[in-house]
Amino acid sequence: MAHGITRRGALGAGLALAAPALAGAQAPTTITMWTFLDPNRPGGRETALKTIIESFERANPNLRIRVEPQVWTTMAERFVLAGNARNAPDICWVNDNNLALLGNSPVAADLKPIVDAWPAARREDQAVPAAFNSATMGGRLLAIPIMSTSFVLMVRGDLLRAAGLTRDDIRTWDGMVEAAKKMTRGDVWGVGLGLATERYSVTPAVLAAIGLQGGLFGDGCAARIATPEVARAIQWQADLILRHRVTPREAVAMTSDDAIDQFAAGRYAMEVISNARFDQIQRTAAGWDRNELIAAPIPGWTADKAGPALLTGWFASAWRNSPRLRDAMRFIDHMTNAEAMALWNLPGLQVPMLKSVAARPEMQQPEYRHLRDIAGYFAASGYSMPANCVWGRTLADFNLATQQVVLGQRPIMDALRAAERATQDRQ
Repeated sequence: MAHGITRRGALGAGLALAAPALAGAQAPTTITMWTFLDPNRPGGRETALKTIIESFERANPNLRIRVEPQVWTTMAERFVLAGNARNAPDICWVNDNNLALLGNSPVAADLKPIVDAWPAARREDQAVPAAFNSATMGGRLLAIPIMSTSFVLMVRGDLLRAAGLTRDDIRTWDGMVEAAKKMTRGDVWGVGLGLATERYSVTPAVLAAIGLQGGLFGDGCAARIATPEVARAIQWQADLILRHRVTPREAVAMTSDDAIDQFAAGRYAMEVISNARFDQIQRTAAGWDRNELIAAPIPGWTADKAGPALLTGWFASAWRNSPRLRDAMRFIDHMTNAEAMALWNLPGLQVPMLKSVAARPEMQQPEYRHLRDIAGYFAASGYSMPANCVWGRTLADFNLATQQVVLGQRPIMDALRAAERATQDRQ
């Protein structure tokens, strides 16, 4: 296999990428991919991935895709470590939180030749071109976007109505607290939180802090966490447990996944969750009507300004030293073409990444209102972390600070100074 990759030799043009290689007598080549999805399990995104793999393998009978599901919170770090040890997978999914890890290591291949080979119509069809900018570092495209996500306030509409409330009542963080007090009844808590420092995700305090001070980093990725604004956000979150009693104390040891499962099981009335989990929650809803699930915008500190819709998402990267790099790049191109993007949208239930997909008549159906709403949140309040700053584990730093305040282990500013040092040390 040639080591040099050229636009013509590696990719060709248009549909030539998907054309099968000449079949020989040898066994099919296997491309290994790390992702958090398991195509053999139920779910919209899982079904989409399975269909995409099957179509690629039909078009390329000499190639096979082997998916090795991973824990999503540590997958990018493990990819970098595996690359350094020269035993990485051919393809690894990486989320926004960890794109800077790719930029700070030599593990990822430059995927710019893939995009350079696209016809102009395909490039112009991209609905979120900024995602490509986020993954471009030092003139190299280190990953190609698969899906864009954000965080929303998931709400049980039936409990909201039963409390005599509407969406307007949860437009602010203080309004959310008052609503949570009214919805905390019996076995149901008003707000779900996962504050563990493993298998963590974005919590309200992260978004509330960004809303107050405009971001968590200054020039040169200088961490801005030990500030009065972040202290206010952390105290607000801790008070859900300590003062308002709308979140159970056990949240300090609960993972993000555990909290989402508890929401689906009917234990929580509201929770900040990635919009990508909407399908999962509806599918696993127990004891309540799945159609009552609402994806509301993130609250703000004042009613006239919504909180930040933190733009995140998943990207495909390739190991630069893979002996199957050419074939891995072909699959990444296939996994992000128009047909695949339509599948990520439906049945995957992801916000359309292509303008042509968003314009389909199916997207106007009532059951997909939440996708249209979320696209509106992207447009109205979208916020992206600086792509060159390492912030994945900053989410764990926020959780640890909240734990320490709830458990009385540290004064809040001491906890935030430690969180700031931890984040700064990763830059």
